[in-house]
Formats: sequence, C-alpha cells, structure tokens
Amino acid sequence: MRGYFKRPNFEVGGVQIVTLLLFTILAVGCTEAESPPNIVLILADDIGVETINAYGGEYVTPHINSLAENGVRFDQGHATPVCTTTRTRLLAGTYNFKHYDAFGHLNPDLYMLTRFIKDSGYASVVVGKWQLAGNMEYGGKGTFPWDAGFDEHLVWQLKRNLKGSRYWQPTLTENGLTKTYCKDDFAPTLFKDYVLDFIDRKKDEPFFVYYNSVLAHDPWTTTPDSLEAKNPKEKFAGMMGYLDKMVGEVLAKLEAHDLTENTIIWFIGDNGTHPQITSLRHGKPIIGGKWITKTSGTHVPYILQWKGSLPQGVVRDDLVEVLDVYPTLASAVGKNPRIELDGIDLLPYARGNINRTRNWIFMHYDPQWGSDYFNTFMPAARFIFDQNWKYYGDGRFYNTSKDPLEKVELIPDEFDGETMDAYRAFSEQFHSMKSGPLKTPYMNGGLTALKLPEPTEDCEN
Repeated sequence: MRGYFKRPNFEVGGVQIVTLLLFTILAVGCTEAESPPNIVLILADDIGVETINAYGGEYVTPHINSLAENGVRFDQGHATPVCTTTRTRLLAGTYNFKHYDAFGHLNPDLYMLTRFIKDSGYASVVVGKWQLAGNMEYGGKGTFPWDAGFDEHLVWQLKRNLKGSRYWQPTLTENGLTKTYCKDDFAPTLFKDYVLDFIDRKKDEPFFVYYNSVLAHDPWTTTPDSLEAKNPKEKFAGMMGYLDKMVGEVLAKLEAHDLTENTIIWFIGDNGTHPQITSLRHGKPIIGGKWITKTSGTHVPYILQWKGSLPQGVVRDDLVEVLDVYPTLASAVGKNPRIELDGIDLLPYARGNINRTRNWIFMHYDPQWGSDYFNTFMPAARFIFDQNWKYYGDGRFYNTSKDPLEKVELIPDEFDGETMDAYRAFSEQFHSMKSGPLKTPYMNGGLTALKLPEPTEDCEN
C-alpha cells in the first residue's frame, strides 16, 4: 500500500471522526458560546462549482466572491447529485442510508440541525424552497418548517403537490398561510425582503437564517434585472446575477447592524448545475451534472465566512461536504447535540490547525423518486471517491482526476501499482460502510396537485 487512508485521526469508519467532533465541541465551543454567532446558511439551488466567479466561473458574482475574499473557500466541496438527498443529508447530519425515505420527504422524528440550533437559544427563519413535508406518493408524514424548529417561514412548495410558480407571480406559504402573489411579484425578491426584515427584528439576539434560494433552478426565467434575456443561457446568467445581488443585500444588512464580525455566513450549492446549461470554468466548458454521479453532479461552491473567528482570503483544498455543516455549527455555538454525526467539525481545518479532513466521501445516493421517475436517466448508486479516484458498488473504478466524465473504466488486469493500491483501498473502505443495498423503487398512481389560491384582490389585472 502507498499511504492510502493512513492519515492521522481520520482512518476507517466514523468512530474517530465522531470522537474528534465531540472533543472539539466541548473544548472549543465553551469559549465561543460566550458570544454565540449569528448564522446565515445559504443553500443555492442547482449551481455547480463552475457557476461562481471565485472558482473560475464565467458568471459575474462579486458578492459571493466577497465571501471567499473575507472567509475560507473550499475547493473540494461536495453535495449529492440532487436537492432532497443533499438537504436531508445536511439537516440530519448522517449518511442518507441512515435516514432517507423518499424524494420530498424528511422524517420529522430526526433531531435535525435546525432543531438543535433552536434548542441552543436562536431565533430562526427559513425562506425559499422547502419540499420536505412529505411525498404524497410515498406516504408517511414529512417535516414542516415548524417541525424543524423554525419560528418563522416564507417558503415555496410547502407540500410537494402544492406546486405554483417559484419565480414570477409565485405561490408561497408564509407562517402557515398560503397565497398566490401578483404577476409583478418575484419570489427571490420576496424571500430576500423577508430575511432583511427578520434581521432587523432579531438583531439584538442570536439568530439563524436558513436561506434556501430557489435560484438558479429551472424553469429558466428573466429577473427584474434581466428582462431582455431570451435563451436559456442568457436567462441562467441573469438568474446567477440576481442570486448574487440577493446575497449582497443580506451582507449589506448585516454590515448596517454591525453584525458581520460575529455572523457565520455559509454559501453552498445543493447539487450540480442543470445539464441544459454549459458554463466555462477557467475557460473550459463544463456541462451541468445535476442528477448524475459524476464529479459535475457533486462538486459545488462551498464558502465559509466568519470574520471574527476564521482567516480571510484562504483557500483549502481537502475534501469537505454537506455532512460537515451540522458538526461545524454545533462547535461554533458551543453545544453538544448528543447524537452520532457522520460529518466533521471544519473549524480546525478552516483555521489551519489541522491540514487534512478526510480520506474519502461516501454516498449512498438513492433518491426514491416514485413512478414518475422510475427507470429514467436519474439512477441510484453507491460510491466512494476522493480528488483522484472513484469506486462504485458494482465494482466500476475511475481515475476522475484524468477522466472526470468517467468514460474509461479501469480494468483490474491492467492496473499499475499505484492504481491497484488505490483500487484495493477504496474497495475495502466501501465494503466496510455496511450501508445495505439500494431500495426497490416504490410504485404509485401519481400525485394529485392541490388547487392553488387565486391572487389577492389588491393585484392589478
């Protein structure tokens, strides 16, 4: 063996990781808890790493770039290839095979991150995409914002069959009341305005903002700043610009209240970009990888700013992922959630106190779409990877540093020494996870959409 998976404190399995997490929370959090930080967690929809200027992307994103300039940019940030599997992974803090049931569904019995933050004394709000309150095809009660511990909410798609627009003339639910807005109302603006008002009202106490941006998910749309956009690429560029503008207004509000120094601002993409969009990164075209298990489906922007506690303008290049949000925020607020988490506390790595995070990222990606998606181009898979190699549960093995599109499967009979060492290490680690097989996709008769409320009477015709 040539050193694969031999790094100190991060060896096979989750025991050492969890032990390190709990030690860090108890040893470091006690001092940080004296002045608990505010938290703004921004989860942007369908944007891969190639969409952000700070990562070499072609779109103009100065405000998101500023987070990297004033914080830590992680170059190897990863999510799962689709929204719900990422969102439940982030909130539960565990591998998906331990908690995941179906698309659009989150088990309300979990002690999720947002409940933990609430129990730590925070005022909390969620705005934007929800889509976790139960998959009516699958059955079973999902999680509503109040189940997750939020004091307030303004969300799109509270229930999966409550469709309506997520952009112009949207149908949104505000603190339990669903309404359809006027034709000139743009949901991303409404979400941002709610966040700004929430910060105004809660500025004198610790607060948690979970900002689930609907941008830049399809359908491709104009924005108030890009009304002349015509084709999908032009509209997508406008959507990225508007996302950046919304982030900028939140940053300005924090600065206006002198809250920037002690506010954690975390910006993450929830999965790769839609495959209809091809973007340039460092001048090279990247086809969006949403839904697929290739690197373009999991590699996302991942930027952490906490000006009063973390270095600024730093780039870290070891593996990080959405599992790490829960333990990192637990450490930051100085509380112990007293549950087993599968991620790691990133604060020591962000500060430069340690120089490595983990040897691999494991994904049990089983979206459980339902009959509408059964046998489509969005297959389930179990796989493990690092910056150079990827091993699938069916034995496929790729050198992703040279072959990111996974066009050339490596054959064991043709391995050189380094490749054989990597193959054996990844195969051994994968089979030690004991995650169980992929589930049988459930079949159903489809879902019946709920009737949407009419626009309010004060809308102009």
